[in-house]
Amino acid sequence: MWRDFLLSFCPAEVRRAIPPTSTVRTLRASTWGGLLQFLLSGFLLAVGFKSYFVLRTHQLRPHVSGTSEVIEAGLVVFIALEYLVHPLPFLLLYLTIEGLVRFIGGLITREIVPSFFVFVAFKAARLASRRQERRRIAALPPDTLEQLPDHRIRIASAQPKPGWNPSVTIGVHGEWFEVERTEQGAAPRSFVYVLRPFPPGKILRGYREYDVASALRVLDSRQ
Repeated sequence: MWRDFLLSFCPAEVRRAIPPTSTVRTLRASTWGGLLQFLLSGFLLAVGFKSYFVLRTHQLRPHVSGTSEVIEAGLVVFIALEYLVHPLPFLLLYLTIEGLVRFIGGLITREIVPSFFVFVAFKAARLASRRQERRRIAALPPDTLEQLPDHRIRIASAQPKPGWNPSVTIGVHGEWFEVERTEQGAAPRSFVYVLRPFPPGKILRGYREYDVASALRVLDSRQ
């Protein structure tokens, strides 16, 4: 139950990675949780504004006493805007609107609307993870390419190359190769791929191409 409730605040990609126990229960949690969020945040916002309005009216009363109704109405608007400028009231206003949107989304469109703050938190975590992965890859030594007999080549890499198998066509310096076999190399280049020339007359249709030469140049530029 609590798992589905927490997942109702998460974006769709998180719910795909961690499926809820019941999608119906998650939708209900998003709908009625949004209503509760709207009522609670709106109540706190109204209570805070009432206290602030009384305080500011008392402070400004000597300056506006005896003025017209238009000025008094403008004063109310000014106090309201002044109140919402503060961080906490502004946050409560946002949570009130978000709760209403989540409630309407679940009730009318049957859609789970995630919380913006939870969405931002997962987005930031994903960006940090990608940045860390890029730093890890940048720290790896570049691939090495070795010429073998019969026009074969051996490419040694510090990390595996997803999708490299005998059915994949690989372009190196304008020539076509295919994976003949993989080997276990010495650290740090533990992933070794032996490539053989692509047989003449073999159909290229449906094969994926990898420009290894470009990848090697990028890696060499880091040295």
